[in-house]
Amino acid sequence: MVTITYILAAVVLLGLCIFIHELGHLLGGRMVGIRAEIFSIGYGKGVLKKKIGDTTYQLTLIPFGGYCKFYGDEPGESRTGESYEFLSAHPLRRIVTVVMGPLFNLFFGIVLFFIMNLVGYPVESSRIAIPDFFKSGAYVAPAHTAGLMTGDRIVEISGKRITGFSDIQSNVVFSKGEPLDVAVERDGKILRFPVTPSRVSENDYFTIGVMPYGERVLVVDSLENEPAARAGIEKLDEVKALDGVPVKTPADFVAYIRSHPEKRVVVSLVRRGKSMDVTVAPRYREELALAGFEDGRFKGTSIEFSITDPDKIKIIKAAIGAKKVRVNDRTVSTYDEFLSVLAQNRGKRVRIYNGAEEYSASVEYKKYGFIGVETAIAPEMVTVRHSLPMAAARAIVDPVDFIVMNLKGLGMLITGKLDVRKNLSGPVRIAKIAGDTAHYRGISSFIILMAKISIILMVMNLLPIPVVDGSHIIFYLIEMIKGSPINEKVMEKIQFVGVALLIMLGVFVVFNDLSFFPFFQKLFN
Repeated sequence: MVTITYILAAVVLLGLCIFIHELGHLLGGRMVGIRAEIFSIGYGKGVLKKKIGDTTYQLTLIPFGGYCKFYGDEPGESRTGESYEFLSAHPLRRIVTVVMGPLFNLFFGIVLFFIMNLVGYPVESSRIAIPDFFKSGAYVAPAHTAGLMTGDRIVEISGKRITGFSDIQSNVVFSKGEPLDVAVERDGKILRFPVTPSRVSENDYFTIGVMPYGERVLVVDSLENEPAARAGIEKLDEVKALDGVPVKTPADFVAYIRSHPEKRVVVSLVRRGKSMDVTVAPRYREELALAGFEDGRFKGTSIEFSITDPDKIKIIKAAIGAKKVRVNDRTVSTYDEFLSVLAQNRGKRVRIYNGAEEYSASVEYKKYGFIGVETAIAPEMVTVRHSLPMAAARAIVDPVDFIVMNLKGLGMLITGKLDVRKNLSGPVRIAKIAGDTAHYRGISSFIILMAKISIILMVMNLLPIPVVDGSHIIFYLIEMIKGSPINEKVMEKIQFVGVALLIMLGVFVVFNDLSFFPFFQKLFN
C-alpha cells in the first residue's frame, strides 16, 4: 500500500505539472493561430487517439506527463509556409506559444495556493527549539548566543512576518550572513534580539541553529530484524511512555532503553489515533567509541567514529583470539582483557597494533540496551487559513516570494556558495519527496508541494538554457530584432549541444538522487 502511494504521488505530481505546461503551449498556439499536430498525454505511441480538427489527441500506455507537437516546429522539417506552421509564423506569435507553457505552470501554482489558503493547510509552527548540542562545543547556535530560548515563537525577522518554520529558514538562508532583527513571542511579550547567522561549513546554508519545536516523540525509522521491528513497532508511531514513565524527548527514550538491556519494556504508543501497548526486550549493543583515531599509515589525519556493527566486533574478537592484537605494547589474549586495558586507560590515547598495522586513539567501551529505532520530535503544527481577500493576496505574494527564493538559491549554486550535490534535486528525489508528503503529511501538504513544483518548472523553463523554453524565446527575439531567422544549421548545432548538456546533467542528477538512498549508499560503500 505504501509503495502504491509513492508511485501514485509521483505520477500525479510530476505528470499533472507537465500536462499543465503542455496544455499552456496548446492553448497559447490556438490564441495566435498556430496549430498543434499532436497533443499527447504521456510519451510514446498513443493507444487511444481522437482527431478533432487538425489536432490528434492521444493517450499513451504510460500517461505520465505529455507533449504538444506543432505543425512545422522542427528546424529540418519541410514546411509549406502556411501561417499556422510554427516556424513559418511571425516570431511574436511563436513567443506567445512558447511562453504560455511556463505561464500556465505559474497560473496553476497560484490557483492551488489560493484554494489551499481558503481551505487551510498545515505547516510547522514558528516556535523553535535549540538542542543542547547547539549550546556548546564546536558549533554554538547564533540564536542561543543572542539569547533566544527553546519555546520562543519567532513572529518577525527584519520586518518580515513569519508564519511557519519554513519562513524562518528562507529568511536566514538568504541573509548572506548579515545581522537579523529577530522578534519573538515569549510569555505573552514581544522581545527583540540581534542574531547573526553563521555556517556550519563553507558550502552549507546560513543558519541560526534552531529546530522546529515539538512535544511529541515519533519513531522515524525501525531497523529490520531488531527487537522493535520484531515487536511490531512501526514508523510514525508516537511514543507516549515506557513502563508507564512519560516520554517527552528522544533523549528520555534513549536513556530508558539503554538502561534496560534484556528486560521487558512496555512501550505505550499511539498509532493512527489508537492507543496500544507493545512489549519489547532491548538487546545488548556493544560500542567502541574512538576519538582522535589515527592510522599509522596516514600520520596527522585523525577522525572520530564508533564501531557498533556486531560483525566488525566479531572481527576484532577473532584478531584478539589469534593473539594479533597489542595495546600499548601489551599483547591481549582475550576480549575481556582487551576491554580491561581500555578501561584502565580511559580518557587517554592508546596505541593499538593489529599485526603490522598501528593505530592510536582514545577508546571508550560502552554496552547498553538497544531496540533498533530512531526517534525524533514531531514538529508542532499550525493551520494556515485566510479570508477570501487575504487568500487572493497571499496566492500572489507566496508564489512571488517562492520564485525569488529559488532564483537566489540558483545563483548560490552557480557561484559555488551552496554544495551542488546536496542542494540539486532531480525527478527521483522529487518523486521521493512527493511520496513522503502524501503518505506522512496528507493531501493538503501534497497540494502545496504540487503548487511549488509547478512554479519551479516555470522558473526552470524560462532560463536561457538550450532546448528549454527560455532559449527559444531568446532566439525568436533575436529574429525579430535582426529581421530574419537564425541559420537553421546553427540552430541545429545549438540544439544538439543543448541536448547533450541536458543528458549529462540528467545522468548526474539521477545518480546524485540515487546516492541519497540507503540501498545505493550500501552498494557503493
